[in-house]
Amino acid sequence: MNLTILYGSATGNAEHIAKDLGKSINEKKLSSSPSAFTSATVLEMDQFKRKKLFESWSSPQSNDGNYTKHALVAVCSTTGNGDAPENAGRFVRFIKRKPPTTLSDAPMEHVAYAVLGLGDTNYDKFCESGKMIDKKLKEWGGTRAMPVACADEATGLEATVEPWVEEVLGKLEAACSASAAAAAAGGNNEEETKDDNDAVDSTTTTTTLPEQLDQKLVVAEETASTSVQQQQATPAVSKEVTQEIAKESTTPLYVLYGSATGNAEHIAKEVAATYELYLKNPSFIGYFPSVICCELNDYKKKCLTQWETEPPSNTKHGVIIVCSTTGNADAPENSDRFVRWLKRKSTDTQQPFKHCAYAVLALGDTNYDVFCATGKTIDKRLKELGGTRCCPVALADEATGLEDTVDPWTGSVIQKLAAECNGSIRIQESVSSTTTVAKPVKVAAPPKTILKESSSSSSEEKKMEFDETIPAVSQSSSAGVATIRKLLSLLPKDAIPAVDNKSLPSMVSSLSSCELINDEEQHGRERGNSVADNMTVSSGSSGFLYTLNKPYESSILGARYLTKTNAECAKKASELFANSSTADEKIVEAKSLYNDHFPLSTDDEIECTKNGKRVIEMTLALPDDFTLEYQPGDSVGLVVPNTPEATNFILSMLQKNHGVLPSQKISVDSNHPITVEEAIRTTIDLCSPMKKKRLFMLSQFAADPEEALVLRLLSSNEKGNDLFQRYVEDQNRTVIDILKEFPSCQQSITLKGLLGCLPAIPPRYYSVCSSPLADRQGKDGGYHLKVAFSVVDFLTPSVTEDLNSGRRVGGLATRYLECICSPFLNNSSGSIQGPTVQIFPKPTHEFRLPTNMSTPLILIGPGTGIAPFIGFLKHRQAQISSLESFEGAESASEGTWRGGYELDPEELHISKGDSFGLNLALDYVRKQQTGEIDLYFGCRYSDHDYLYEAELEEFKSSGILSNLYTAFSRENGKEKMYVQNLMQDKPECKQRLTDMILNKDAAVYVCGDGNAMGKDVQEAIVNVLADKLESKQSALSYLDQMKASGRFVLDIWS
Repeated sequence: MNLTILYGSATGNAEHIAKDLGKSINEKKLSSSPSAFTSATVLEMDQFKRKKLFESWSSPQSNDGNYTKHALVAVCSTTGNGDAPENAGRFVRFIKRKPPTTLSDAPMEHVAYAVLGLGDTNYDKFCESGKMIDKKLKEWGGTRAMPVACADEATGLEATVEPWVEEVLGKLEAACSASAAAAAAGGNNEEETKDDNDAVDSTTTTTTLPEQLDQKLVVAEETASTSVQQQQATPAVSKEVTQEIAKESTTPLYVLYGSATGNAEHIAKEVAATYELYLKNPSFIGYFPSVICCELNDYKKKCLTQWETEPPSNTKHGVIIVCSTTGNADAPENSDRFVRWLKRKSTDTQQPFKHCAYAVLALGDTNYDVFCATGKTIDKRLKELGGTRCCPVALADEATGLEDTVDPWTGSVIQKLAAECNGSIRIQESVSSTTTVAKPVKVAAPPKTILKESSSSSSEEKKMEFDETIPAVSQSSSAGVATIRKLLSLLPKDAIPAVDNKSLPSMVSSLSSCELINDEEQHGRERGNSVADNMTVSSGSSGFLYTLNKPYESSILGARYLTKTNAECAKKASELFANSSTADEKIVEAKSLYNDHFPLSTDDEIECTKNGKRVIEMTLALPDDFTLEYQPGDSVGLVVPNTPEATNFILSMLQKNHGVLPSQKISVDSNHPITVEEAIRTTIDLCSPMKKKRLFMLSQFAADPEEALVLRLLSSNEKGNDLFQRYVEDQNRTVIDILKEFPSCQQSITLKGLLGCLPAIPPRYYSVCSSPLADRQGKDGGYHLKVAFSVVDFLTPSVTEDLNSGRRVGGLATRYLECICSPFLNNSSGSIQGPTVQIFPKPTHEFRLPTNMSTPLILIGPGTGIAPFIGFLKHRQAQISSLESFEGAESASEGTWRGGYELDPEELHISKGDSFGLNLALDYVRKQQTGEIDLYFGCRYSDHDYLYEAELEEFKSSGILSNLYTAFSRENGKEKMYVQNLMQDKPECKQRLTDMILNKDAAVYVCGDGNAMGKDVQEAIVNVLADKLESKQSALSYLDQMKASGRFVLDIWS
């Protein structure tokens, strides 16, 4: 029997699901596929008329006497706010009407169907198209095989799609059977009694996911004579193989990543390390013999030759890609060359992935409209370039928590990929159900790999097992244990709640290797490194490109407070940098001075609020050879070290407990040797709040049983969510805090364990607030740029049960920058030898001034969101000044010059940016006008954090700004006012917005905090436009059109 699969797809997800289902039937790869379905036809919904589907369904299915109904699957996404995708529009309009006279009154009476709707709960009409199709097919006489399933892209499609795929074919087979038809005719079809709108969404689905390999892994090291929790060192794996495994891959498993902040890199390395751990078990039968993990930009050097080599018959190479999206749809720097290669037309003809099966995990942020754009692009192009997709692209949202998507994906992706790569052989492996309870023992052994396995034991059995390790009366003197007991209101005799292993994160060390290097080995390694190995050639005209891994050492040329902040403390701090103390001592003392000068807890609440709100503009030197260029709208990444306090704590701990000296040399992941001090100071993140995965890893090092149990509890997704929020997130607890409050971890965790447990320090990104035209050269003639940032300085909530609550917390980068900028903040006269910071450019492709200067602009930038717009306004001012000079020269030359003013960039020895600016000038001369610019700015106090007040007023008086609208949310005696309130409530603003957007085609730019402001501003604009358009739905559609055409651009952060 044939199965017809129709899809309506806008972004490719519905198409992928439909085609994967069809392929699994046609190629007999779906183990759960009923024998009734021998073939599948996959079509776009709008092909229904050309294929004469309704005509073919007008009579019962006759190929098999056991089945009388035709089988139909419909997979359809919803676009906009309730619209059908373009390739499903005709089909949806057709079934919305009454059946045409050419068909019967019940055209679907001989069809059994199932519908999968894809949608996004961020929109009001969630899965509207899928629900409507399901309802109309029923009204047309169809037999609903199962309720419509609604998958939510906002939280992850897989949670609904995978169980639906497992279930749908069995349900359809039953609904198509002759016995089912007879029962329906007799009125016994239970489905007929269901409500027409009965739907299963991603939060209420009752289907069960297929059993997956569910292992809790962590790499740890032990040292001689140390008390630790010790378990079996290698995985115990039982195999259930459907047929004898006769072959393994001739190539490794390839795991590649594109990462900006380190998340994608760590996920990729964890996947690779997990598989390497399996391979160490002699009883493990894996398809891939080894694994290669690298950056996406290393594809040509490490992967491409093998990918293009044809493997043995019916097998494929395995490729896993984990990639984040930066800015507003940009690829991370270490993946940009790979993405450009994928997009080239020449790559299409090569079909480089025709011998590969692949899986893609995309990381993104739903605060941006182009959510997970890079990952989606990679997934789509790999398919177009011949690749075989083993599972739909997984989309993880940083705004709501990556773990919800990442954990289930990493737990099953290798198994799925191996099954796809291994041809007709399907490997099914399950972990032994035996769970070994961690018990403190004395060991004297080399480093071990610790495996925690999930268990099929009942919850009561697990509770009994864990109870055996818990003292009847609390014996721990740990501050962390004491705090958790108070937060849980436990008595001394009460046990710490046990947690099921299944609720713990899947985790493995992302560290491949860490070895101490002696002088002879170091000398040999240094000889092996060539100059070319340490250079990255740019495809641009600048010759060399500075990146996160190879930043530019930039001198600080100047700094000033943009807030009305008293700089007296900066004067005292600057005196510290003139003495002979070490750099660490200077930073620590300077922070102490700032803390004393700006108290955050006094009787004057307004003063405390202002003390905690300090914004700085910093001027940074650029190389004179133009090897670091930028445009207004770009950002700059800063590479910052850990705090001296955190670094020195770890160095002291390692030396005291393990005899590791700060000056010893180590090689991390086979990289160039560095000192232990440098590794601790610059490579691992000691100052960010802990994540559950990292807490779970630390629990493996706790020698105190209660400490281990508490850390497990905090890591649990079952019982630890609220506790984790109150104890870790609300209090901003770092690994340093955890090690201090759970001191038994200090005794056991080694250098390698620490490096494997913690992620890299993420770079900090700041918007450029200058123009390469207006701010090209400083007072010394050197080239520079400016950035603005808010100093992060706050108190955590005070909690009675937590003695370490109510602490002062500072931003790692911004507090450090404030300290080293002290001589400039003090407005010291004379020459100042500025300190240096490491920077690299982060260009954007979206957040750019329009090429046409006559385009009106609406700039919305509350708080430090104003920064890039200062750059925009300076750039526009410089352009106009240049054009005035240009027009003067043109007038002076009248009558003497008969040539044109067209300039070909290829004929000019200038940068692309300069030639771009000259072309803009010519454009302006022809159009003889510049567009109006309105700016909305908001802050708390007009007398404190009105940033760039003088500059904005100057832009207004000079005519660069047409209108300047301000909102202040903490003015004494006045109602709170935010920029979104201005837009909706002030008639002048409301009318102006409508006119600029609807009548003058203005471009709208929004920059600032994305947690609330970005969405609130969009909602305000929709409400304003709805008054002039037909409805709110029309306004939403118009806003979507603006986004698609580049007239509405966001640069927001969480």
